[in-house]
Amino acid sequence: MAFESLTQWLSQHQEWILIAIAAMAFLESLAVVGIVVPGVALLFAAGTAAGSAEVEVIWVLLAAFCGAVAGDGISFLLGYRYHEVIRRVPPFKSHPEWIEKGEVFFRKYGLMGIVIGRFVGPIRPVMPLVAGLMQMKPTSFLGVNMLSAIAWAPFYLMPGYLIGASLEAENALSGRHMGFLIGMIFSGWLLAQALWWCHDHIRQRRNKLQLALITGCSCLGLFIMVSQVMQLDQLVDLNHRFSLWALSLRHHWLDGFFIGLTELGYRNAMTLWGVLVTIAILAQRNVYGATLWVGTILLGQTLLFGLKDGFAWPRPALVAMPPESYAFPSGHTTMNLVFFGALAILCLPGVPGKRQKAILSGLCILVATVAASRLYLTVHWPTDILGGLLLGGMILATLYCIVLKRPFRTIRPLPVIVATLIAWGVSLALWVIPRFQALSDSYLPVSLI
Repeated sequence: MAFESLTQWLSQHQEWILIAIAAMAFLESLAVVGIVVPGVALLFAAGTAAGSAEVEVIWVLLAAFCGAVAGDGISFLLGYRYHEVIRRVPPFKSHPEWIEKGEVFFRKYGLMGIVIGRFVGPIRPVMPLVAGLMQMKPTSFLGVNMLSAIAWAPFYLMPGYLIGASLEAENALSGRHMGFLIGMIFSGWLLAQALWWCHDHIRQRRNKLQLALITGCSCLGLFIMVSQVMQLDQLVDLNHRFSLWALSLRHHWLDGFFIGLTELGYRNAMTLWGVLVTIAILAQRNVYGATLWVGTILLGQTLLFGLKDGFAWPRPALVAMPPESYAFPSGHTTMNLVFFGALAILCLPGVPGKRQKAILSGLCILVATVAASRLYLTVHWPTDILGGLLLGGMILATLYCIVLKRPFRTIRPLPVIVATLIAWGVSLALWVIPRFQALSDSYLPVSLI
């Protein structure tokens, strides 16, 4: 009831929404205070108010980001400056287990513990304090703190924001919008469950190799079949019908999200991502792992270049400035599946077993979201997306066969995660945010021009 009152009050005093979100994120991140304050519920309420008031999502996320960085930063400085006395003051004097659990977690995961700790309730409010107590380098903490906050802000704010936008806003998200978003997430989750079931139930290397070969051959066969039947009049008509339906989904908030996301899949951003991950792997003196990574990317790009020009299938002419390349198969879908899939194959063995399934689910949902962005923006036909998934699946099956025949030294995931976050941040700063208005105009439906 109190949270409903908070949401209602913020909706009536919209000028306080961003300040409230920053303050709540700060308190949720502050040592000890985050244990007492129901930060998750408060942020959900504030996010709902922001969505209902149609506050720009970029400002909502920025407010949460700043509050979280400030809260964790002060917690770290307290631990770093007063590490000799902090255990002897309340409430740590009467609850020493709070710090002890954090220290065990920090020793086990190191820098990765700061990232994981943001999302694990019982240890979240004390992890920055513990990092300071253990005299972690301030510059190292600041970098990891800021990068992890980029993921934390949408994780905590977007559920409430979406609900607020769908129920209260003047231009509300409809049931069709929510169905599209839920279908997008569910399809990624379902793919992850199927992959994990195969991983968990097929133990012997020989059987895994056979399954990988069957999967690769099946993807190749289905790709050839799709490339032939997509020219049938009935399927062409279905493609057109779906794209016209996708145009009806256009919404100012979803436009911003999907445009920003899809732009991260273009050449400059993907090249930067690939290069930084390569450097992160080579920094671990894992030349073979870097060779597998680079070789997989080059294979995907080479196949895409040849297949797109070979099929020369036109894109939907439904937006102001569709991409100049041909449509089939979807390059965004293929390369994002290849990037995330290759990282999963190369890095997941270095992640504790209990977390592998959750990480795999997140990666598959990201792939599904990128694919959905191309459908939402109507720059690809559904058959293009299907072709991209099959081509990416064939490439990943090839990579998996190679690593099964010649195993690689496990790649530590933290440097790869940091490289990925840096690549995304730089790409947004250089190629997306400065050009966002022009990008929005290029994806404008022709019916609105």
